[in-house]
Amino acid sequence: MYKLNNEEFDAIRKEAMGFAGIGLYRYTFDGTVLFMDRGTLKILDLEDKFPDTSDVAGKNISELLNYIVPRGAFREKVRKHGHVKGLEYPFQTLGGVKKWVIHDSYLVYDKNLNEDVIQVIIHDITDLKIAEELLEAEKERLTVTLRSIGEGVITTDIEGNILLVNKAGEELTGWKQEEASGKHISEIFNIINANTREKSSLPLDRVLRTGKIFSFPARIFLISRDGRERLISESISPIFDRDNKIIGFVIVFRDITEKVELEEELFKARKLESVGVLASGIAHEFNNILTGVMGNISLAKMYINSEEKPCEILSEAEKGAVRARTLTYQLLTFAKAGSPLKTPASVAELLKQITNLVLSGSNVKSEFFIDNDLWHVEIDTGQISQVISNLILNARQAMPEGGTVQVTAGNIFAGKEQNVPLKPGKYVKIAIKDHGVGISKKNLERIFDPYFTTKKEGSGLGLSATYSLIKKHNGYITAESKVRAGTTFYIYLPACHKDVMTVERQKDNIVTGKGKVLLLDDEDTVRTVTGKILHRLGYNVEFARNGAEAIEMYKKAKENGMPFDSVIMDLTIPGGIGGKEAIQDLVLFDPEIKAIVSSGYTTDSIVSDYRKYGFSAFIAKPYKLSELSETLHDVINTG
Repeated sequence: MYKLNNEEFDAIRKEAMGFAGIGLYRYTFDGTVLFMDRGTLKILDLEDKFPDTSDVAGKNISELLNYIVPRGAFREKVRKHGHVKGLEYPFQTLGGVKKWVIHDSYLVYDKNLNEDVIQVIIHDITDLKIAEELLEAEKERLTVTLRSIGEGVITTDIEGNILLVNKAGEELTGWKQEEASGKHISEIFNIINANTREKSSLPLDRVLRTGKIFSFPARIFLISRDGRERLISESISPIFDRDNKIIGFVIVFRDITEKVELEEELFKARKLESVGVLASGIAHEFNNILTGVMGNISLAKMYINSEEKPCEILSEAEKGAVRARTLTYQLLTFAKAGSPLKTPASVAELLKQITNLVLSGSNVKSEFFIDNDLWHVEIDTGQISQVISNLILNARQAMPEGGTVQVTAGNIFAGKEQNVPLKPGKYVKIAIKDHGVGISKKNLERIFDPYFTTKKEGSGLGLSATYSLIKKHNGYITAESKVRAGTTFYIYLPACHKDVMTVERQKDNIVTGKGKVLLLDDEDTVRTVTGKILHRLGYNVEFARNGAEAIEMYKKAKENGMPFDSVIMDLTIPGGIGGKEAIQDLVLFDPEIKAIVSSGYTTDSIVSDYRKYGFSAFIAKPYKLSELSETLHDVINTG
């Protein structure tokens, strides 16, 4: 046992007095305080209570420390060993303040009492403890943050041994923090080059050498513990200490599999969009050519007696041009499937025409079972023609050895008893049935999904577009099939509520008229042939190449007291103002304007709702003489 003598104690006391937060005191084994310096009084918050340090003498130590300082066994331990150092504990001052201290207790001999007593050096470590608690709280917040972020995070030491794996990292690698800790990063972070399938490794040496962040330039697959492959993006960053020395690495990575797949789908969509733009441009130019062809044919027929042979030949040529116009509308529908331009129509004739056209030259025949009293439907004939064409083409391809396509159409009343998601009412039900290879139950559930196809050369867009077009007509399409027994598609289209007697006009009925017409079109051919036709029909015609000219001419004519009775406006003028913009100006100038919108773009939203924009009617390019004459006559005379 070693006891401090008074000289040694005084030396320790003198040294301790030079440090803030340190005090010295002495007490007997029964707890009576013999001495307590001002540093101790300050630590115990007793300076105000005992202004003079001598006032503390005779007090029991338990009164000053709220009985927190251990007695009994502790004091015997000091007596036995001569000291007890580094005793750390919290206590509460008499004022209720919580503090942390460290005690170094020594056994010393007191000459005045002629007995051994306990000598204590007390250290106030409250600030240190608060700092430790704040550091621990910060560490906990960092851990919670790392575990909650979506990216995987792995930290390692300078050798690449794992220190931490967050929750996302656990999910992506398949390794839990407890299992991964201490292992080398290469054991759990298994990566390969997505293009070459060659194994890759993290370039820790390179990061250590350069001190810079590294990101993999190539696409990388991370293979998890269960063998699952994920495309990831990742970066490796060095961790620096206060002296700017690298002490470890942090690897941040995330799963980009879905992102890459979406980008690839977007790329496909953009390619299709490019095709659509090209198709739209071709169709637009083709419509202008057809306008000239059909217009000149119609004009020639007006100069020839209807009973003469040339007129019959021209009529056949005109029919061919009309068929070409129908195909152009289908091309435009593919290019831009916008809002349908609905008009009352007989779907019976449409079914026959499109079916015979698609099956022409093939070894597949057609059979029609169509009710004689089939209701009319209000449809966009171009879009529904595409629907029929898609389904008949599918039926033809399903029977490569030949066969028969059965086309059925009848009237039904849809109600609660019908197992179709339609509002109650009158519908025309169409069935297109083949006797081909059929579709499995698994694939049947997905046939209307975009890009889904069972054909080697298919794009998977035909049935998806069909579904979309039927839905835009407030209809419904479904299918049933059996493998090696054939497939049947069912289409439901709402019946037309308009008076059927007003649906069909007399074929090729040419109506003459009188009045002054302004024709806006950027194509020389269209202006020339349409102008001649309008002159022949009895109208005076003036021309504008763009919307700005049309606005100026219309305003000037009205101000001079010689207004135009009607304006025929091309919807779009490349590089200039077309009817779409010009009508806004003209309606403000003359709310009573009688304007006809003209376009080959039947999918434009203005076409399907032209009255909303200030137009009185729509006429599709290329013009059919009867349609042009009737539309213009109706607009001028009825508005």
